[in-house]
Amino acid sequence: MSSDGRTLTTPVDWTSCEDKPQLQAHEAAHIITLVLTRKRHFFVSTNAVCDDLRDGLVSTTLSKPVGDRGITDTVTHSTITPFNGSHLDRPHYLPHGYTQTDTVIAPGNRSDPPYVRARTPAWTTTYQRNLDKGGQAGYVSISETVGETSITAGTPVVVNGHSARFQEHARGSRSVTWPDSGYTVTVEVGDSLMSQGEFLHIARQLSKSSLRAAEPR
Repeated sequence: MSSDGRTLTTPVDWTSCEDKPQLQAHEAAHIITLVLTRKRHFFVSTNAVCDDLRDGLVSTTLSKPVGDRGITDTVTHSTITPFNGSHLDRPHYLPHGYTQTDTVIAPGNRSDPPYVRARTPAWTTTYQRNLDKGGQAGYVSISETVGETSITAGTPVVVNGHSARFQEHARGSRSVTWPDSGYTVTVEVGDSLMSQGEFLHIARQLSKSSLRAAEPR
C-alpha cells in the first residue's frame, strides 16, 4: 500500500499466452475487495503449452485512501493486510547502473511464481544493474517484514547499532538480516563485482526517514 493509502500493488506472473494481469478494486464504505483478472490471447489455441513465465508488478488506485476499511480477496474471501509503504526503507547509496525494477527477487532465492501472499505483511523492493542494457547484471533487494524475527544463522555483524547476521548463499548471493523498530529487514545482493564492504555500506545507508529515490554514486 502506497504511503498515501490510495495505491495497492502486488507481484504477479503470467505467460506469453496471456495479457499482463490487471488488479481491480471494488470499493464500499467499510470494505475493499480485490480481484486479479487474467485474459488469454484469443488467437492462442487452448491446447498450446505456455510455460515461459514472466513476472512483474500491477497496481490499482482507489478513489480515496484505505483508511480503516478492510481489504479482502474477491475469490477466496480471505483478508489481505497490506504492507504500509510509508515504512519502506530506501537506499541512500547504490552503485552506478542500478535502477528500481518490477522484478521481484526475494531473499535466499528468486521467487518462483506463482507468488503466495505471506501471512505477515511484507514487501521486497528490487534494484538491478544494467537493466535491459546488456553487460554484467546484478541485483540488490531490500525485504521488510512486519515483526522482529531473531536470526541465528550466519556471521554476526552490526548494522547501524543493530545486531545482524551476514550469510553467503549457494547461488552466490549474499544477505544481511536484522530486526529494526518492529520490522525484520533483509538486504540481499547477487553481484559478483560488488565487494562485501560495498554491500554492507548499502545496508548501513538505508533509511525510513527519506522518501526520495535512490541516488546512485
